[in-house]
Amino acid sequence: MFEYFPKNYMWSGAVTLSIMAGGELGQIHRAMAPLRDTEPDADAWANAWDGAGALQAELGETELQLGLRRAAIARFLRASTYHLTGERQTPPGPVKTNSYQRGLAAFTKAAALMDRPLERVEVESPDGILPGYLIPARDVDGPAPVVIFYNGFDVTKELLYGFIRDEFADRGIACLVIDTPGTGEPLRLRGVPSRPDYEVPTSAIVDYLVTRPDVDPERIGLLGISLGGYYAPRGASFEPRVKAVAAWGGVWDYGAVWQRRWETASKNTSVPFWQLPWVMGTETMEQALERVREFRLADAIPRLTQPLLIVHGADDKAIPLSDGQQAFEAAGSSDKQLIVLDGVNGGAEHCNTDDPDPARQAIADWFADRL
Repeated sequence: MFEYFPKNYMWSGAVTLSIMAGGELGQIHRAMAPLRDTEPDADAWANAWDGAGALQAELGETELQLGLRRAAIARFLRASTYHLTGERQTPPGPVKTNSYQRGLAAFTKAAALMDRPLERVEVESPDGILPGYLIPARDVDGPAPVVIFYNGFDVTKELLYGFIRDEFADRGIACLVIDTPGTGEPLRLRGVPSRPDYEVPTSAIVDYLVTRPDVDPERIGLLGISLGGYYAPRGASFEPRVKAVAAWGGVWDYGAVWQRRWETASKNTSVPFWQLPWVMGTETMEQALERVREFRLADAIPRLTQPLLIVHGADDKAIPLSDGQQAFEAAGSSDKQLIVLDGVNGGAEHCNTDDPDPARQAIADWFADRL
């Protein structure tokens, strides 16, 4: 993996994730260079990313006044990405909330300016409103297929948009990037933790989609990235209206992953340890480690009958390739495919962030073939 911070896997992973979502290395370097030779400092990290985001938003406003609308959209999207990249590693509190709100504001401005504006949707569920953005399909007469795109452990629907952009839309498929329990707005603004039975939010989202006249109810797919590699297969295993499912990063037993991290004080994790109790909704790490043991696919994925794709990096340090292989072998699907990217044919790191486009293209093509 390209390690911008050679001694800090977490911060280096954040840099590559930001680039994957549309960030520019030169802009990132201007903000991050002062931190490369210093001890990790959460406040300095947040300030650097917020500074980068604020600059892009300011430049976007200037370009908008000059009539350079598309240039301004790109600026606002990068502003959102930078604010949200810093926010991911910032503990709950006023600084985190400020970064998050600025990221949302910049993304909202970009979405409204697009030629085909993104539609904000709000899905009713047992966990309250699940907010998302629908990326409309292009050049489709009548109802279009749609892919629901789930976050992982610590990203948001705005970053999901940066990961996928128009790859589905250009193939005639709509895409719903959505915040669900334990992610994005539900967690940050309402304190809604994650849940192991992800068929609950999945069914609520499908219930909503089948009411839309622009969606083909017989062609609904489900994609999850990172921990979404648990959420999506789990949800599809109990929701037959999902017709195809993909994991961008395979997951088998997420509780075992976190137990190993905790026992070894692993530095090969993309998130700070405080995030587990926060996402699980517990007071202590011990409670969180007990809760996360329920996040395993052994009892669910054998039920899966829909087509399944797993894309995994050969050198994934956060979740080993063997986890993706176990999920693949246990899946009940007759149509299933495991793609391993090794650093030559695509990114070998977690969710292929070190070279993501081959994974992105393969996933979009796979859904186009099945939906």
